[in-house]
Amino acid sequence: MKSLSNPESLPVVQVAAMEKLDEAPTPEYIAALKRMMWQPGFAESSRLAAFDRLVKLDEPGLKEIIRLQLPKLMAFAWRQKLCELIVEHNWVDMTPTLVRAWSVPMAAWIEQDKDRPERIAIEQLNGKDQLTDLLVKMLVDSNPITEANLRLRCWEMLQKLGKRDRLVRLLADASVKPDDRLLGNLRSCAGELGIVPTTKEEILWLQALLDTKNLAFWAQAKEASMQLPPDVRSKLEIRELPIAVAVSKLKPELLKLTPLELYQIVEARRQANGSRIVSPSFEGYGGDHTENLYEMRNKLTWGDLASMVIAMEMFESPILRQQMFDLADRDMADRDTEFGGVIRIGAAGKPEILEMTPRVRGNDLRYESSQKMFDNAYTGLFHFHLHCQSYDNMQYAGPHLGDFAYADSTRANCLVFSFVSRKELNVDFYRHGPMVVDLGCIARPKKDE
Repeated sequence: MKSLSNPESLPVVQVAAMEKLDEAPTPEYIAALKRMMWQPGFAESSRLAAFDRLVKLDEPGLKEIIRLQLPKLMAFAWRQKLCELIVEHNWVDMTPTLVRAWSVPMAAWIEQDKDRPERIAIEQLNGKDQLTDLLVKMLVDSNPITEANLRLRCWEMLQKLGKRDRLVRLLADASVKPDDRLLGNLRSCAGELGIVPTTKEEILWLQALLDTKNLAFWAQAKEASMQLPPDVRSKLEIRELPIAVAVSKLKPELLKLTPLELYQIVEARRQANGSRIVSPSFEGYGGDHTENLYEMRNKLTWGDLASMVIAMEMFESPILRQQMFDLADRDMADRDTEFGGVIRIGAAGKPEILEMTPRVRGNDLRYESSQKMFDNAYTGLFHFHLHCQSYDNMQYAGPHLGDFAYADSTRANCLVFSFVSRKELNVDFYRHGPMVVDLGCIARPKKDE
């Protein structure tokens, strides 16, 4: 048992231990074999020997541990082997587990790539030409309580497979599960606003907006969106609804403007600031990570540009600037976490900064968003955090790869503030894509402001 509990034991020693324990299998022995399915460090040969024994000793328990651990498994070679073993044993009932695992982005594979082992296993178990129908069936028929997450993952994977039209047709057919809460929420979003969410997080966002406490905001979002130009309204995303509501309260004239007209406002403000563009180094990474407004102009939506206008005007206020610099100074003095929170329109109808305690502490290079932050951000303008490890943090100004991953996951409008001098904070707007624009720098208020 000691050999099986130590991943550093030689595989030959572990197999010999299994052969000895096979003589009289105990619950403790079976539990140790299950741990070998997911605990880091074990050699694949040892895992395979444990898998073969579990098939004979406790197949239901083996399936359950795979259900729990496969979506989280970071041992890529063993993850792929498990998918192959699921096919080898014709465990069709493990298809939902494979879908959940496939939906998790993995560094070893492109997210929607045909080489993902989970997708290959799903197609081998159910038929390659059945993939879309299978995902739709699981979305519609899975238990709305116990399999709520699976349903969201099915929706997400159908979007990634380019099956948006199929989802639109599903929502248009009112005879399909007319009393289903998830489909009802999605129908409300598509019918009232013309928005078809893309990801799990966007659906959770939608569900929060349709909660009783946010129904007044939902009504405001519908009213504001109806004032947008038709071609803008047809392409709206969930994240643009709080921006539309804020614009209707702060600068309603912007609702009538096209993206080009908004771009001209942002460009003029950016040039008027005259402050330098501060871009971090992404040397060694592929892709285009420019933060230049002009170079990003063709990728910017109405919501992006309206967000930038609001952010730029917001921090003309010495009060808000002072609040952000106070937060930045405290962040620099605290070595246990980055600081962050939500920027929203408060009850008084004015922008306000809401600092949110991170979910966990212990790393000065990360800000971990809490569920409380998300709850406050659903009707807010921006998620924000600070890069303030020093007053000269120019090298790390702007969002980095972890921030891009966060934006892709949450689909939120985000701002990051970085010290570039004791008197200046650089401001960057970013969202999924990745898409980022440097908005210039804001100055620490003078005492007479």
